[in-house]
Amino acid sequence: MDTMADIRQSAAYARYIAKLGWKVLQILNPPAGWAGPKPQINVFVRKLWIFGAIAKIQRVNFSLPWKKINKILKENRVWMCKIEPINITSFNPPLNLRGGNPKGEGDILREHHFFLDNWPMLATKTLRVDLTPTKEKILGQFKKDCRYILKKYSVFSIQYSVNKFEMFYKIWKKSAKRKSLWIPPVKDYLSLLKSFDKNCFCITIDDQAGAVILVHDSVAYYYYAGATGEGTKQNLPYLIVWKAMQEAKKRKCKIWDFEGIYDERWPNKGWKGFSHFKKSFGGYEVEFPGSFTKWF
Repeated sequence: MDTMADIRQSAAYARYIAKLGWKVLQILNPPAGWAGPKPQINVFVRKLWIFGAIAKIQRVNFSLPWKKINKILKENRVWMCKIEPINITSFNPPLNLRGGNPKGEGDILREHHFFLDNWPMLATKTLRVDLTPTKEKILGQFKKDCRYILKKYSVFSIQYSVNKFEMFYKIWKKSAKRKSLWIPPVKDYLSLLKSFDKNCFCITIDDQAGAVILVHDSVAYYYYAGATGEGTKQNLPYLIVWKAMQEAKKRKCKIWDFEGIYDERWPNKGWKGFSHFKKSFGGYEVEFPGSFTKWF
């Protein structure tokens, strides 16, 4: 579990999701005695014409301002709301989310009629790499196969490009078509880039592989990635990640977040392949409690 500020609660992400048609409502939620800039909670509401609305509150820390949240949900005629918290920590003994625990955050969620569901919208487990050590120490934590690939290519002069966002989208589109996956339309992709502005960057190798990285609160998020069949065959995604990590480190990022890996609690076999790839870079796993839904 973790308490680090998440990109879903950033102002840039709020701008982006507003461009997708969601209504963004912010609630001031300073802890008692808070002296710094007052933290806010982003509540995203999607109107469904005459059928009311749905809402989501993602990657938030407890405790939550329930009166303010309930007021927003009522005023916007929300009939389904999902909460995906960062942490549920105040339990001794450890929390069993499905019941039978001392009163804590999980019990508070149940008191407000939010119950653990089986359809999380965000990854319930991620992998993070500490970017604060030297480049050599970070590289030394990579798995043997990963180090071998990077070493093999180190004798060649690989031409990387930074911020060729249009080229990346073309690569991503080819990658998605090859795997029969959906990607957002170019309009939404450009909205993301505009919303994050200088807090995003892109690394590509020719027209074969690339990734888009979003930055928030000194964390670099491996947000979008893709490679052609030839690029995958040549193991170029390994080079992309390593180059992007170095770029993130230059930009004073302290943590690299792979934005999701396979989680046995909510198994999805399709995630095993890329999770194996991500684990080649070492790091440490972070689990989230899951998704809690309330039906009104």
